Formats: sequence, structure tokens, C-alpha cells
Amino acid sequence: MHQKLPEKIHPLRHAQDGVKLVGNLQTHHMLRLGDALHNMKGSTASVDMIFDVDKDNIPYLQGKFTSLLTFICERCMHVMSLTITAECLLALIQNEHKIKALSEQYEPWLINSNEPIQLNSIVEDELILALPSVPKHDFNCLSMDAWHSEAGETKRTMNVTSPFAVLSALKLKD
Repeated sequence: MHQKLPEKIHPLRHAQDGVKLVGNLQTHHMLRLGDALHNMKGSTASVDMIFDVDKDNIPYLQGKFTSLLTFICERCMHVMSLTITAECLLALIQNEHKIKALSEQYEPWLINSNEPIQLNSIVEDELILALPSVPKHDFNCLSMDAWHSEAGETKRTMNVTSPFAVLSALKLKD
């Protein structure tokens, strides 16, 4: 069941209360994410967040965020769509010295104050971390000719004289 997601959340309070948030967010407010994309028109992110406290009394956020995003393929330079899914398990930490004692399953999220936090900034951060470093189609989007150099091009580069040939001529004059 989807619900209207709040703009701001209180992670520590939500963990104590065992809050679950499920819904969709518009991505057009996520400007940092938009810098990596071709287009964000009409794009939404599916949000599934569970705040709770584990058996060791560590408050945590378990989240799954999914969005269909539009990129430029780095191979063929055409527009492509790609579903990005980001999953996280964040320990909500208020003091840095507690980070070293965390179980390896958690990534630390240092929360410095009890002020509410923008929900879309959390979702945006996690989606950015899940972006491919080189967006490309998962099929061969270029023709075979694009992968092989042309014979004429190879011959042309073989006939080019070295720019250092002039220097060797100067050396011979001495």
C-alpha cells in the first residue's frame, strides 16, 4: 500500500517508533541526480523504507529505492532508459566514536542534530551511489564496423612522420 510520503523525516524518532514508509517521490527536485541524467521529466522514485532498532539497540534505516532513469549511452551516444535500484542498510549514529563498533552489515549515517531531514535528499544520495559509472546499453548498440579500424586509416597513420624527426636532424648538425 502506497502512502503520501512526508517531505521531511525524523530518522531517530522514526526508528524508535518502527515507522515504515512506502510510496513514490518525484525526482525533478533531485538536482544533483539530474546532473548525471539526460532527462528527468516525469521520472519518479519508488521508496520503501523501514526504520527500526536492532537487538543491539542500534537504530537503523533499511531502504530500497527504484527509479527508471534516462541516460546517454556512452557507446553510441543515444538516449537510453535504465532501471536503477539502490538498497541500503544504514545505522543511525549520533557520535562518530560509535562508528568503529558497528557491525559490518551497516553503513554509518552520522546524524548531527535532531532536526528533520529532507526525505528526497536521502533517496537522491542512494540513487546517485547506485548509478553506473559508464551508462551503456546491455546489448551491442554499435555496428561491427565501429569496433574495427578501417584499413585506409591504418595506412594513413603509418605514413605520418614523427614530429621529433626535426629534432633528430638538428642533433645530426652538431
